[in-house]
Amino acid sequence: MKRRLFLGAVLALPALPALASGGAKGNEVFVKLPTVNVEYWDEAGIFHMVVVDASVVFHEQGTKIDKTIGILISHALSAMTWEEFSRGNPAATVKAIALDLVRKQPGAEKAVEVLLGRLIIR
Repeated sequence: MKRRLFLGAVLALPALPALASGGAKGNEVFVKLPTVNVEYWDEAGIFHMVVVDASVVFHEQGTKIDKTIGILISHALSAMTWEEFSRGNPAATVKAIALDLVRKQPGAEKAVEVLLGRLIIR
């Protein structure tokens, strides 16, 4: 048991300055977006499902996002065909569309980035 405590303390030492300063990257605020579900049919008639959980990063407190942003992201993604969506990097596509739509929301123009917590493609 003593060895575990010692190893835990040694591993925690590099994190102490970051914790004392309020975080490694400053005052970032994470706002969770509603879960987005999109259904696709490809040209071969195969069904595909995409589930996205994401958060938006802001540098200031008190920023709120309208709950309808999930519906807007769903509509923007469902306007694409499966072949168009799956070509290249789907994660980059989702992040770009979500960030663009979030920045169009009133009061959320200063969104820095969209982080994907979960992207499931079936």
